Amino acid sequence: MRSPVENISILQNQLNELQLENQILKNILDRSGIPYLQEIRRLKEPEKVAEYDPNQGARIIHPKKITEEMANLFFARFWGRQDVYAKRNEKKSTGEASYFPQCNNFWQEVCPKRYKQKINCKDCPRQSYRQLTKTDILAHLRGESYNSSDVIGVYPLLNNGTCRFLVYDFDNHEKGAEKYDFANTDDAWMEEVEAMRTICQLNGIDPLVERSRSGKGAHIWIFFDKAIPAAVARKFGFALLEKGAEQINLTSFKYYDRMLPAQDMLPDGGLGNLIALPLQGKALRNGNSAFIDRNWNAYPNQWEILWSKPKLSVEFIETKMSEWSVASIWDADGENTENDYSGQLAHALKRVQRMGSAV
Repeated sequence: MRSPVENISILQNQLNELQLENQILKNILDRSGIPYLQEIRRLKEPEKVAEYDPNQGARIIHPKKITEEMANLFFARFWGRQDVYAKRNEKKSTGEASYFPQCNNFWQEVCPKRYKQKINCKDCPRQSYRQLTKTDILAHLRGESYNSSDVIGVYPLLNNGTCRFLVYDFDNHEKGAEKYDFANTDDAWMEEVEAMRTICQLNGIDPLVERSRSGKGAHIWIFFDKAIPAAVARKFGFALLEKGAEQINLTSFKYYDRMLPAQDMLPDGGLGNLIALPLQGKALRNGNSAFIDRNWNAYPNQWEILWSKPKLSVEFIETKMSEWSVASIWDADGENTENDYSGQLAHALKRVQRMGSAV
C-alpha cells in the first residue's frame, strides 16, 4: 500500500503530464488558427436564451455622420472592380428591382436602348462604363434616395482573375423574385444560413453574416488579406462546403443559391456576377442590409463588428486545403463551365447534398 506522500507524488506527475498535453494541444490549435478561448468562455457562462428583437432598426447605433474615411475603409473590405459598378433600379409600374452596370452613355443619343434595340451592355459599341467613386459609396452608406436608387452592386471578380472576398448567397434568384427584392418565400433558409455559419466556425473561420435588404435572405462574407486567384478562392469555397457536409447533418441545401465570384476567370468582355453591398443606409434603418448574430439580431455597432472580422491569409487557406486532402489549390485551370456563366452551382450542390444525406 502506497503512503500518502507517494500518492501525492503520483497525482502530481499525472497533473504535470495533463498540463503539458493541454499546452501542446493549445499550441496546435493556435498554429491552425482554430479559436478555442471563446468556446471555453461560453462553456463557463450560464446558458442564456436571447430573444429576437422585433424592432431591428432601433437596436442599431447609427453613426452621426458617414465620413470619407469610413467609405474608404468600407470599400477596403468589399473591394470589387473600380472601373465598373452597378446600381439598383426599381420599375415604377411593378416595383421590380434589378441591377444594371452604370454607363456614361445610358439613354444618350448614342445609346441603343433608347431606340429599344436589344443588346447586351458588354457587346455595345457605345459602352462607356462609369468608374466607382467615393461619392457613390457615400451615397450607398447614407441611403438618402427615396426609391433606393443609390444601392450599389460590385463585381467581385477583378480584371486579372483575382478577388478579395468570397460570398455565399442565400437570396432568392428564381424568376419573379426581383419583384420582392429577391426575398425568400419562407423562413426555412435561416436554418441553412446557420448551418453554413457553423461550418465556417468549425473550420476556424469567423464569417460575417448579413441579412439582405429584403429581410428574407442572407449573405455570408469571408475576406482575404490580399487579392488571390478567384479559382483558388472558389476551390477553397467548394472544399469548405464539402468538409461541412462531413461535420454537420446537412440533408439539404435548398436555399443556398450561389457562391461569388461565380467564375474562375472573366469571359471575354464579361463582368461576372455582382453582389449588392451591405450597410445600405435606408435598409439599415429597418434592420436589414445588416450584420446579424446567431439570434438574428442586428449587432448594435455594425461598424465595430465589421472591423472585428479577420481576413484569411493564403497560408491559412493552404493549410486548410492540405488538412482536407484537397489537391493543390494552385492547379486550378480557370476554365469556365456552363454553370459558372449562370452563377448556378447545381453540380457542386448535388455533390454536397449526397455527402450530407450519408452523414
